[in-house]
Amino acid sequence: MERETPSDEQQGRTPSLGRLRVDAAVAPVGIDTARPRFTWEVRSETPGTTQRWWRITLEDDHGRVVWDSGQHDDPLPWAMPADDLDLVPLRRHRWSLTVGVVAPGDATAVLDAQAELTTGPAEDADWDSARWVGRPARRGPSGAAPGSPRARAADGSLAAPVVRHTITVVEPPVRALLVLAAGGHAVARIDGVPVSDAVLEPSTTQWDRRVQTVVHDVTALLGPGPHEVSIELGRGFHGMTNANVWSWERATWWGEPCVRALLRIERPDGGVDVLPTGRDWQVRGGPILLDDLYGGEVVDLRRGPGGPLEPRSEPVALVDGPAGRRVVRREQPVRVTETLGATSVAEPVPGEFVITFPRVVAGWVRLVPPGPAGTTVTIRYGERLRPDGLPNADDEKHYFQDGFQTDVVTGDGSARPWESTFSYKGFRYVQVSGWPTPEGPRVEDVVARVAHTDAPRISRFAVDDPLLQWIHDATLVTMENNLQGYPTDTPKYEKNGWTGDAMVGADMFLTNLDAAPVFTKWMGDLADTASPGHPPALIAPNAGFFGIDEQAPVWHSALVLVPWDLYRHTGDTAVLVEHWTTISDYARFELGRSPGGIADTILGDWVAPGTDPGGGNPPEDSHVPATAFLVRILDVTGWIAEVLGHDDDAAWFAARADEVRAAFVDAFVVRTVAPSGSGDGGEAVVRGPEDAGYRQSHAVLALAFDILRDPELVRLVADGLAADVRAKGDHLDTGAVGTKWLLPVLSDHGHVETALAIARQTSVPSWGAWREAGATSMFEHWDLAARSHGHFFLGTVDDWLTGYVAGLRPAAPGWRRILVDPRCTASVRSASFAVRTPFGPAWVAWEHEGDDLVLRVGVPVGATAEVHVPAPTTGEPRVVEVGSGEHLFVAE
Repeated sequence: MERETPSDEQQGRTPSLGRLRVDAAVAPVGIDTARPRFTWEVRSETPGTTQRWWRITLEDDHGRVVWDSGQHDDPLPWAMPADDLDLVPLRRHRWSLTVGVVAPGDATAVLDAQAELTTGPAEDADWDSARWVGRPARRGPSGAAPGSPRARAADGSLAAPVVRHTITVVEPPVRALLVLAAGGHAVARIDGVPVSDAVLEPSTTQWDRRVQTVVHDVTALLGPGPHEVSIELGRGFHGMTNANVWSWERATWWGEPCVRALLRIERPDGGVDVLPTGRDWQVRGGPILLDDLYGGEVVDLRRGPGGPLEPRSEPVALVDGPAGRRVVRREQPVRVTETLGATSVAEPVPGEFVITFPRVVAGWVRLVPPGPAGTTVTIRYGERLRPDGLPNADDEKHYFQDGFQTDVVTGDGSARPWESTFSYKGFRYVQVSGWPTPEGPRVEDVVARVAHTDAPRISRFAVDDPLLQWIHDATLVTMENNLQGYPTDTPKYEKNGWTGDAMVGADMFLTNLDAAPVFTKWMGDLADTASPGHPPALIAPNAGFFGIDEQAPVWHSALVLVPWDLYRHTGDTAVLVEHWTTISDYARFELGRSPGGIADTILGDWVAPGTDPGGGNPPEDSHVPATAFLVRILDVTGWIAEVLGHDDDAAWFAARADEVRAAFVDAFVVRTVAPSGSGDGGEAVVRGPEDAGYRQSHAVLALAFDILRDPELVRLVADGLAADVRAKGDHLDTGAVGTKWLLPVLSDHGHVETALAIARQTSVPSWGAWREAGATSMFEHWDLAARSHGHFFLGTVDDWLTGYVAGLRPAAPGWRRILVDPRCTASVRSASFAVRTPFGPAWVAWEHEGDDLVLRVGVPVGATAEVHVPAPTTGEPRVVEVGSGEHLFVAE
């Protein structure tokens, strides 16, 4: 029996508009797209309400209409101009949205709302007048020269430059905007006050292809009177001095930190004053003697403004600057999102104080440097403790030439707190050396500053199983730690945008966080590494040397699969349009170097159980995962072509995908037919000639990518996979690739309880084993000796937790159609999941109440849902179609 009733508070509520955004941002400052994307939510708690039409008008700062969309009969809550808009740069615009909605019974309403946007800079006279400036070249070896950067930093030759200029404001400005681009990172200040709460900006890009520009509204900082505008510059990956295995110190774009900036002030009389960077600016070395994203910072606060060691200023040098084209930042900035207090202070070694924080984080610490001026403390960061009780602030793999996760701070005797400016670390434990008093720091003296791309959480998951809840919570904070202007692979060790990691993780990032802007930005980074006849690099951004022209379709597939995931979650085709040529060129290239449709890869099911805790491929035939991913690459490229209306391409890629399917089955599927009359269907195994035993991931990929097609073959392979899991004591045997699809595949083919047994396992290899060992985040390897305790790619089981345990998944692009299908209701007492979709919040909540199973579903206006109402114990679910509103089902 089913019952569906709206709550009392829903009835009689009027519809409204909310969450007006442009290019995924609220009232953005600095958009530079000629065809911005406008989005909104229609809110109504009357079930069945739908949007019928919309209209947008856009006015400039003088109230003139510069675009009128006209009325569009369209139920989707997003819109883009059909043609490019010619908008005046660096101006405020107001957009007005009118929407017509209809409720059951033909009750109609017209809704109105307004919001603002500010355009970014253009290549006009104002911006052209700004020059790239930096510090004059130092005598002696360059910043990229060999030798210890820390030793060379003592003379100030590597110090972070501070460029500055003074201005006088006569009247309070109507508006003032500061535009800047940097080779490296930059902190802009007016009279010593940061112009924003963003850190480590602009984001890292392929500086020879794209240079990110940021725009800040600084009106509130410019009252009448004199002001100093200063910009402190950090190296980032643009001017790294520390030799490392990824060759950042010799990047094709390498250069000393530099900046190009423009301050634009609109006066009350209608005039405009501009202050561009140029020869009339001054520069000095600041208190940061050395900054390194991997190594940390060396700081002498006595070199700060007014300090006894403050260097003298000199005229700036005009420099070439990065060669890439200018783009305005569209993703959220990196910010300090949380300040964590310490939980304890210990002294495992005399004079060495270890401070513990509640969990592994990305960021740095803040403290007041102790003692009189000239006192130096050293701060080392680690994710775990060594046997001697000190943090593992170690470069165990010898990735770097000089220094790792270490800040050295010399105080100026003041009570001003210090924190890192141009580096971040992955840590839970901090070792402080050189504290001037024997009792050491108090627990309240040092706090952790958690920093990552400020992509807000858009989901909420709850389950009555403590282990499953822990897996989700630990995965979520691990994802956040690894968003640093692009998805990274550990905040401690590499900080690189590995393609395979992002490929398996994109779904859960986009489900749980407002991560579409940062993944869209990263797709630009990745596409910048590809060219006709050359695959994308293994990491992006990329210095130009590591992971170039490799054969790794499992990892390269990110170029195809991540844009598709973005489209699935947002409904936005822009990323598909932008990268279509690069995507299709790569797909053809990968097929062309796969003779007979059989591909190969240097990176397979990375970090499967039994591999080195630092990483490695399992003993598998690499042709199997490579060919499976070739099928997926061709399939998805064909789907993208279909969405974009490239019908001939869609047909071509679909045909090629089927040819590779046939080659896969012929080469890698071994079927044993049972004797006649035995009643047994036999067995089927996905196996490569070079496999060392059964590989779970091979079966997983064949099933997840719909390679087998024959229903009986599918059943046999799925049953064999479940049997292998049971034979291994309900343990998985998959690495970063297979783990993503393992539990969904088992659940989709009749083995939900086997999937649940894997998730609930507490011995190695399992998530439960990490939890038993005291983990607060995802490890990089199933082995408890894993290199990193801050890596997300084994946490992709979260796709299963939200989509199968709670039971909420997108069934059409942009969540226009929603699948509600909880699978674990027989063995879990309750679960819920809510997510903000492009249409608005969608949610599911189910629980056992006595002998009944109660299922509640929320569907946003404009979307529909296919609801699978589970049987209370066993039996097939009942399928119900519902529209917007809240729905209650009781299975008795």
